[in-house]
Amino acid sequence: MGKFSQKIVAEYNPPRKWIMEEPLSYTTDLDETELRCLELVGVAVKGKTITVGKGFVTDLASVPRAAWAIIAPWDVARSAIIHDLLYKKIRQYRWSMKEHEKGEDKKLVKKAKVIADKVFHQGMKDADPKVPGWKIYCAWKAVDLFGRWSIIPSEDNI
Repeated sequence: MGKFSQKIVAEYNPPRKWIMEEPLSYTTDLDETELRCLELVGVAVKGKTITVGKGFVTDLASVPRAAWAIIAPWDVARSAIIHDLLYKKIRQYRWSMKEHEKGEDKKLVKKAKVIADKVFHQGMKDADPKVPGWKIYCAWKAVDLFGRWSIIPSEDNI
């Protein structure tokens, strides 16, 4: 079972961005192999804690507006912010490996995505106030199925 450091402290920057005004941390129950995988793509992990720093820009959860009646971005926001950081680190790793002789480690990228999605799932389960199980499943399944496009790096998202 994991734990968040605090509530979100962020400033809204229209139309869909939030800028973190204070760090947000999540302590996971990932094993050492999973933590090492995240470190290999550039995630700074201290113990079992992942921290999103002040100034980090997030859209909370990338939920289409039409679906907000079912799952709104704020329903899963803290977990989504941590997940945004993990995906950003995967994109940055992939971008940095473009010029590398051997290229990116595709197995590492795939594993890091699975672990990032696991952290998202765990974070929603550990949220307070509680997130209903059906929302947790739907939000996790969305990133499981469609997140592969969110880890493709471009000049606009690294």
